[in-house]
Amino acid sequence: MRETRRSFLLTLGGTAVGLCRVSSVAAQRRPFPKPPSPSDTQNPGESAQRNATVASARKAALLENEREFRSGVERLYQLTCDLREEVQRTATSEVLSVRMYKKTEEIERLAKQLKSKAKVS
Repeated sequence: MRETRRSFLLTLGGTAVGLCRVSSVAAQRRPFPKPPSPSDTQNPGESAQRNATVASARKAALLENEREFRSGVERLYQLTCDLREEVQRTATSEVLSVRMYKKTEEIERLAKQLKSKAKVS
């Protein structure tokens, strides 16, 4: 009787796991977007101009991202210097101030933002 119960529970568990996998795979399926078809009436000059516009927009976005990244690094450097000075002034073996804790949280948040910006570029 124990073997029957055990095999029934194993079969039931395996079926449940299988159904969960099938439903998650079905939920992740999305129709593929259709690629744009080139139009016969398209002028090659317009196409080149559009490509140049897209390239200049992409370059401008990259330059803006670089500017924001550099300013973020400067801000991170300033915060870490401030925290270092504050740690050197206080005896941290006894107690950490709330201000130091908040500053470390801000440093961590800024570092995560910079990391995500670096991944995008």
